[in-house]
Amino acid sequence: MTAANPTYGVREVAQLLGVSPARVRSMARAGWMEPQRDDRGELRFGFRELAFLRQVRDLPEGRVSTRRLRRALSRLRASLPPDRDLSEFGLGTASGELVVRETGRLWSPESGQMVFDFDACAQGGAEARRRVVSLASRRTAVGPEPERDAASWHRLACDLEASDRDRAHAAYERAIALDPKLADAHVNLGCLLHETGQLPAAEAHYREALALRPDDVTARFDLAVVLEDRGCDDEARASYEACIAADPACAEAHYNLARLAERAGDDEAVVRHLVAYRRLVRP
Repeated sequence: MTAANPTYGVREVAQLLGVSPARVRSMARAGWMEPQRDDRGELRFGFRELAFLRQVRDLPEGRVSTRRLRRALSRLRASLPPDRDLSEFGLGTASGELVVRETGRLWSPESGQMVFDFDACAQGGAEARRRVVSLASRRTAVGPEPERDAASWHRLACDLEASDRDRAHAAYERAIALDPKLADAHVNLGCLLHETGQLPAAEAHYREALALRPDDVTARFDLAVVLEDRGCDDEARASYEACIAADPACAEAHYNLARLAERAGDDEAVVRHLVAYRRLVRP
C-alpha cells in the first residue's frame, strides 16, 4: 500500500464497520494483516485491510469459536508468501470451523483439507436459527419462562450471543448473581464488555474468573488484551507470559509479546517470540 492511498484510523474503521474500536484493535493485534502506523504510532488501515475486516465481521456469529477463528486465520496468514494478502480470500464457516473459498474450491486452514456443501451448511444454519426463534416465540405465547438455575442462565446467554448481545449480557449477569463462582460466565461477560469498549468492567470480570480458576488460559489471554488496550504494557506482557507458561502452544500470546517487545525496544524478545509464533502456526 503506497502513501498516496487513503487510510483510516481505528475509530473511523469502527464506524464504517459498525463495531467497537476495541474489536478493531483486537483484530489488528492478531497478526492477520499489517496495517500501517502514522508518525504518532497510531494504526492506519487501507482499502485491503478494511475489506478483510469487513469479511471477518460478516462471518456468521456463533458458528466458530473466537479461539478457533484466531488459530485458523493465523495459520492461513503464516502459510502465505509475503506478496499475498488475506483479503484475497473469501471466508465462511462450515461445521464449526473457518473455511476459505479460493478459485472454485473450499478448504480448511486448520486441516488443509477440502470442505464440501458450504452453501448447504450456511442455509441449514440459518434455517435452524429460524426454528429456534419460532420455538422461543411459541414458549413465550404459552406462558412465563420456568425458573432457571445459574447453569441454565449461562447456557441461555451462550445461545443468545449470536443474535441478541444485550439479552446475553443480562443472562450472564443473572447467572453470576445466582452463582458468583461461575468462572465461564465471568469470562464471557468480560468479552462482551470488552467488545463494547467497557474496559474496566471487562478487566474486573477477567480477574474474577482467574481468582476462581487460576489456570484459565483464555481468561489470562483476554486479561492481557484488555490491559494492553488500557495502556498497561508491562502488566500485559506479564499476563501474556503467564499464558505461555500455562499453554506453550498459545501462538497469539507469542505474537502479541513480540509486538509489545518491539515497542519496548527489546529486540531479543521480538525475535524469540516471532520465531515461536511462526513455528506454532505453520501447518
